[in-house]
Amino acid sequence: MGPKLRTLVENDLINDLRHYGVTKLNLKFDWSESCIEGHNTTYLDGQLENYSGISVFDTDEKIIADGWMEFIHRGQFFLAYWEFVTIWDKDKQVFEKKEPGIPEHILRKIPDEIKTEIERRVG
Repeated sequence: MGPKLRTLVENDLINDLRHYGVTKLNLKFDWSESCIEGHNTTYLDGQLENYSGISVFDTDEKIIADGWMEFIHRGQFFLAYWEFVTIWDKDKQVFEKKEPGIPEHILRKIPDEIKTEIERRVG
């Protein structure tokens, strides 16, 4: 993953965390324990796969979230989101998204023609 693609993915994942109540700034990603899960694409300056084992920390090195990312890439449209995510506050789990699939708040960001294609593929 090149620096442009990594920045885009991390920004998308941070924006998605806001939906789950995370409002902290200056979050840091740790990809060191991530594993590829088979869905891949090439975009901007690199290749990307849907990774599990991603951790996000605040400036005090406290875990904020961890999980598995997914993405949608069709032509020039790209959007990364959390497929599964656990949200932490002071080392205490406060939320867990355990169900796979595209959340409603992400579906609203997808252009209709891409939504139709995704629904045909899934359904």
